[in-house]
Amino acid sequence: MSNDAFEATPDNDLMDDGSHLYSEAWAAALASLTTVLQHHAVEIVSRFYDGLIRLPRSTTTLATLSEQELQHLRAQQIQNLYALASPDLTSVGHRSMAWRVGRIHAIVGLEWEDLVRSRGILSAAIHGKVDTMLHGRALAVLGRRLTQDLAWQTEAYQRLHVSRQDVLMRVTALAWEVENYTDLIGRVVQILGEHDEVAGCSVGRPDGQGVFRFESVSGKTIERYLAELEGSADRPIADGDRPQGQGPAGRAWRSGNVERSVNVATDPLMAPWKNVALREGFRSSVAIPLRQPGHPPKAILSLYSAFPGGYSAADQIAFITPLQTLLGLAIARIESQEGRTHAVPYATRQHWAALLRSDALEMHYQPLLDLKTGQITKVEALARLHDGARVLTPGEFFPALSSDDFLVLYVRGLAQVLSQRNRWLQGGVELKVSVNLPSSALGDNRYFEATREALTDHACRPDTLTLEILETDALPAGTDVRNELAKFKLLGVNLAEDDLGSGHSSLIRLRELPFDWIKIDRSIVSGVSEDASNVLRFVYQLTRLGRSLGKSVVVEGIEDAGMLEAIVILGADVAQGYAIARPMPALQLMAWVSNSQPRLPYPFEARSTLGKLATLLIWEERLHLICEDPRAFGWLSDIMTMSVKVGAVAPTAPAPLDSACQVCPFSRFFSETDSILPEGLSDPAAQRALIAAAVSDGQDSVAYRSARARLVTAIMSEAVQH
Repeated sequence: MSNDAFEATPDNDLMDDGSHLYSEAWAAALASLTTVLQHHAVEIVSRFYDGLIRLPRSTTTLATLSEQELQHLRAQQIQNLYALASPDLTSVGHRSMAWRVGRIHAIVGLEWEDLVRSRGILSAAIHGKVDTMLHGRALAVLGRRLTQDLAWQTEAYQRLHVSRQDVLMRVTALAWEVENYTDLIGRVVQILGEHDEVAGCSVGRPDGQGVFRFESVSGKTIERYLAELEGSADRPIADGDRPQGQGPAGRAWRSGNVERSVNVATDPLMAPWKNVALREGFRSSVAIPLRQPGHPPKAILSLYSAFPGGYSAADQIAFITPLQTLLGLAIARIESQEGRTHAVPYATRQHWAALLRSDALEMHYQPLLDLKTGQITKVEALARLHDGARVLTPGEFFPALSSDDFLVLYVRGLAQVLSQRNRWLQGGVELKVSVNLPSSALGDNRYFEATREALTDHACRPDTLTLEILETDALPAGTDVRNELAKFKLLGVNLAEDDLGSGHSSLIRLRELPFDWIKIDRSIVSGVSEDASNVLRFVYQLTRLGRSLGKSVVVEGIEDAGMLEAIVILGADVAQGYAIARPMPALQLMAWVSNSQPRLPYPFEARSTLGKLATLLIWEERLHLICEDPRAFGWLSDIMTMSVKVGAVAPTAPAPLDSACQVCPFSRFFSETDSILPEGLSDPAAQRALIAAAVSDGQDSVAYRSARARLVTAIMSEAVQH
């Protein structure tokens, strides 16, 4: 229905731009109309709501309200009607009121089309109770005011729509540029918290016990609300078999679908948290599972509203859907680079960030053994965080740090390390130091300036400092990484690529970027107990690659003497791991350097099983080179032919291969092979079978692989016997 009932008595003064709608000329007429409205307001509003329930969206919203909420809404509508008809209403006051009411209508999800229809319903309700002949002029003013009211409420809708679009644009940029999970969720809740529609928001996920941990929140009110939930017996969980798992977050985690509580006051599934939510002013919420299409959720984004509605209107759904997709893809991208992190509650994140800026940060030092000299000349600095009686390692608190936190860690940690190095120098001990540099530092000039200032402040020779960059870190998009690293090189510091082999960086990165060192990741070495021969082969090839590119090679994760012996044989430059020393505080390190330096294995006397397997790899490399050289291959074939003839005379006691030619250029080659074989080898023909297979079938053949497995079994069997 239109507003025609209000136009029964047109007036020229009402046909302008509306500037006279608040003139004193209408005061008497509006005062008389207000008196009538006061007598019939309850009936008018009742008729109005009877009409509203016939509108589909309005019916849904009204059906979720409690009787008390409906009574409150009716009372508000009566007061709004009085205000619209008041002789004292001003243009400024009306506009402010209309924007406020329009904002609420948009937030609760009243569709704009329904808002327009509601004007006609209200007009009809008033017309049914007011004498249009007697109050025609006042009704005409009220009609124009209602039309203006609709226009201003429409502005409120448009402003909210623009705000949503702005949020989506900011989140889109964030989703592509952010480098870690903590930054993503922290900045997302900040953006959403500034959006007028959102009374509070959080990002969370279940911990190892299935309890939801809210990792980032947008304000003090939501902090109190979620802190009370997490600290109670009714804290939300992922398990759907209990009431605590039936909230929107639990349902969204299990279903992968957006889940809502349209009205906390009447939603039976919100019973465990109803009182707390209403006390903090949250009337509805939506839980948005952040995931890639077709994949399970990675986290839950929850938006809270001060009004019923649960973000369920069409334009709100159109806002939530791209938000869900953008953040789901962003988390997937980040996890592909840094792996999946564990859930850390928001309060814990804040607590650790504060500790990082206090004396709770302490650098520990792990010695690096120079395999050429047998000396400890360098240590790697590793961060530790004291949290009461606990000492946290990076694996525990790094996932909770933001990019700003990492900068604080670097600045404070580097200052501590260089200061400690000076104290060691004063005590007569000179050690080079190595510090981790996050990849986000490339393109963030604050790290470069902090490094330059720290070297100056502590009078440290730049060449005594090595900055390590993880291979697993994604290098910042759009950054000239080579140029950024060159800036650090100009300072005179050394650069190392850390954890080589744990990620998927290209060989171009290794070849072109100015690294002085590469560090083979401990995860490679850790597999030696399951597949010793292949692990050693991988370490050997990475070592050769690094050396061929002019870089020094460090092998991390060396935890026993056998592996230490093996990497000495394989040609690594430096070893790091528990077989040498664990990370330790500065004072303990000085005592260790004075009393506990390890003995360097002799590279040509393999004693351990791993050492013998490493020697076999080197020997095979020489065998490969011989087989590739036609002249040398001919000599080897002749030797094998002579050996077979000698062996045929006395098959039960095979002669040593070098007995075929005491002055043969390969005699040393064969004798070195003998050194890797245990005395009384259970299979004395294994060595000869390996060479024979290489000569007759080639090193890529099934016969060669079979013969090699036979020789490796013979070597490994000695370890079992002993």
